[in-house]
Amino acid sequence: MSEELSLAEMQAIILARDFRDNDLVFQVGANLANARAACMLANLTTHPNARLLLGVEIENLSGSSNVPEVPPFLFHASGSTLGEASMHQGYVFDDMAKPDVFFVGGIEVDQVGNVNLTGIPNGEGGWKLRGPGPVALATMSTYCSGYYILMGRHDPRTFVEQVSNITALGDKKRRQEYGFPGGGPRLLLSPFGIFDFDDQGKMRLKSLFEGYSTEGVQQATGFELAIPAQVDVIAAPTEAELGILRSVVDPSGVLRSSSTPLNQGAKSN
Repeated sequence: MSEELSLAEMQAIILARDFRDNDLVFQVGANLANARAACMLANLTTHPNARLLLGVEIENLSGSSNVPEVPPFLFHASGSTLGEASMHQGYVFDDMAKPDVFFVGGIEVDQVGNVNLTGIPNGEGGWKLRGPGPVALATMSTYCSGYYILMGRHDPRTFVEQVSNITALGDKKRRQEYGFPGGGPRLLLSPFGIFDFDDQGKMRLKSLFEGYSTEGVQQATGFELAIPAQVDVIAAPTEAELGILRSVVDPSGVLRSSSTPLNQGAKSN
């Protein structure tokens, strides 16, 4: 490995590994370069028949000699002429209304997977912190077959017992109560590792990046995590995974330049 692995690169690989065999339509919103890279990596390897809705583009990379790179921001038209086939507009809207896979970021997430991307009220009718807002997040997280929560920070201010506002409802029990058709959150990724949700819908530590401890994760979390007796260390990238990611998906190194090294701060946990 000629360059140090970044957190964003590893998260892209983790996501690509977790996609289901029957995932066909992948929807990526704005400015989630790790999610975009994951979809492109899967499309070039395990999911050649997938359709990628990347910002305002629709891609299938199989058979294309020109692969659009991962840009810092995702709303661009560089790949719009690279597809090998056209698609009726009606199918496009069907895909967007109910993709198989979606990705959610947040300024807060709570113990049952509710995500807040709206903001934190100041108690006086205004905002202590204003987020980018929901856009189509509530709709996508309701109807998609499953989504991934991507948290750039992991501390007691971002992993809270109860979010200030619910932008995406992850709570398994409430989703069932309301009859939501989608599958809800599959995994949550943070700088510490991978989390899932147990049968009661409570966030559970699944696996850690090398160098981190369960004690360090719990100290950085504002609620009681479900922690199994055995927590695995996340497997390092294979040469094939990292080779395709760096040489084809992200040759400019956007994921390396825009993200911290993978285990930065691990020695203190």
